Amino acid sequence: MSAPRQRYSRVPTEDAATTRAAAKKRRSELAEQVATKIQAAAWVAAGGFVAYQTDLPVVLLAGTETNRFWCDVAAACFAANCVLCFYLTVWLPHVQRIDLEWNVYCPRVIPTMTVLGLTCGFSLIRGLWPVWGLLTPLILGLVAMACLMSLHFIPIPC
Repeated sequence: MSAPRQRYSRVPTEDAATTRAAAKKRRSELAEQVATKIQAAAWVAAGGFVAYQTDLPVVLLAGTETNRFWCDVAAACFAANCVLCFYLTVWLPHVQRIDLEWNVYCPRVIPTMTVLGLTCGFSLIRGLWPVWGLLTPLILGLVAMACLMSLHFIPIPC
């Protein structure tokens, strides 16, 4: 009689607990990403709804009750902020090929952008106050948050 043949069995390279922990971590990260996208979509939907219901673009561009001076100050600050953002994100790394950190190469740009952003926000509130009154900061805050959250849906190549 011959001895029973033993079959080949693969030797595990990782511990089963480690594999389960890695799979659980991946599921947790995926669930967190999905929850983040859902929250961002809710902010964008709420901001779009408020902008539509308040007729925000028409009020900003052609509103008769708006304080035009303060809206123009806000537009100038926003334009300056956009130019500085373009400078930091496109011009320095892609045109000038500068690899230094922003705070090392141009340390005053971020504080300048902060002051411009705050001035833009306060000017916009002041310019639109005659239209919506006490609701103006709430409306503009919600729309600003929606604009910020809309960046979740822009595909960025890695």
